[in-house]
Amino acid sequence: MRFVKLIAGAAAAAGLCAALTVCASAESDIVSVSVDNDLVTFDQPPIIIDPGYTMVPIRAVFEKAGAEVDWDQESQTAIIKKNDVTVTIKIGDTAMYRNGTRIELDAPAMVTTTGTYRTLIPVRAIAEAMDYAVTWDGHHSLVLVSTTGKPYRPYAFIKKGFRTLEDAAQFYTETAAKTSIDLDNDGKPEELEFTPTNDVSGNVTVLTINGLDYTASLGSVNSARSIALVDLDDTDNSKELVVSENGDVLTAHFYTYRNGIMSFISDGAQPAEVSYRDKLLISGKSYVLSDLYGTCFTDIMVSGGMHVYQSNQGAADKVLRLTKFQSISNIFGRNLYRTYDDDMLYRVIYSQTYHPGTYMYVSDTGIIGLNELEHFKLLDGFISDEDKTYIELFVELPNGETAVLIPYKI
Repeated sequence: MRFVKLIAGAAAAAGLCAALTVCASAESDIVSVSVDNDLVTFDQPPIIIDPGYTMVPIRAVFEKAGAEVDWDQESQTAIIKKNDVTVTIKIGDTAMYRNGTRIELDAPAMVTTTGTYRTLIPVRAIAEAMDYAVTWDGHHSLVLVSTTGKPYRPYAFIKKGFRTLEDAAQFYTETAAKTSIDLDNDGKPEELEFTPTNDVSGNVTVLTINGLDYTASLGSVNSARSIALVDLDDTDNSKELVVSENGDVLTAHFYTYRNGIMSFISDGAQPAEVSYRDKLLISGKSYVLSDLYGTCFTDIMVSGGMHVYQSNQGAADKVLRLTKFQSISNIFGRNLYRTYDDDMLYRVIYSQTYHPGTYMYVSDTGIIGLNELEHFKLLDGFISDEDKTYIELFVELPNGETAVLIPYKI
């Protein structure tokens, strides 16, 4: 299924399920919930129903928040208790009751009919039931619940789901590595051996290629924690080496190996270095390396930056530079690639024309996840001056269709 129309999805649910129940959709596993920064484990994941409400299982969320949850089968009512607050929610009712006071719901409570039977309520009801704060983190399709009542700032989080070097490179080690690999694409594999050390300045051999010691070619590296081989250059099939130093914040150094000579990759003036914690962001064949907080489709537009390996003003040698984007217009016409697995959702409106800033209140849209958006070309876009979290992207999809993408919000 390419995407799920909210209205069509709701109609299908109504046709296939009994009244006041809902079937889990194909996208039912792409919304997650965190309570006090701790992810909730569900046997029935949250789902999205028409017209865009996120429905979450009562028991898993409230028990994670320290409340007691009981179920009265005869009256089909969930009873939630914590401290001096008692909340009752009846299946099919358009309201819940907090200590006897009626509170209207965005959508009535419902029961799933596929898999394990679970009672679901609109996510906003969590906040109203117990005075919790609820925030939507669109970058991760994550509902953030704070039991203190102080809301989390979703865009302050370092991304979860960065690909490690182990995932992205041909090998990666913190102990030792020995491998046979064609570094310079001459058809003859090089025998490479790496030994980590906390002090490169000592009389120690860190890196050998074909039996020759290349430790001195590491330059200013003080320690050697790990090594990886990546393909930075999408114009050839040679490999580049990445050596990372020790430390809480790691530093990656980049090298080429050509004709028996190992040389550092510069940033234009000096050896290129990328600081990161324990993971690097790498995408596509021409890998993109993140700065400390990384980049994704949306936060590139707002405040992000990414390291790009490219020609240096027409020179033969390429450089690795951090590119900061101050405006969404700076990357119009560029292809953007999915850079990590975070299950972010977008509202999608298929259209051959685009009118910036006019889609905020359009409700009849479909939903598309990043699992269906490996890459796209950004043609145009819009960021609201009043709400920087509201972003429109007018894109060309891989199949040639054009569409407006808007990060999904609850």
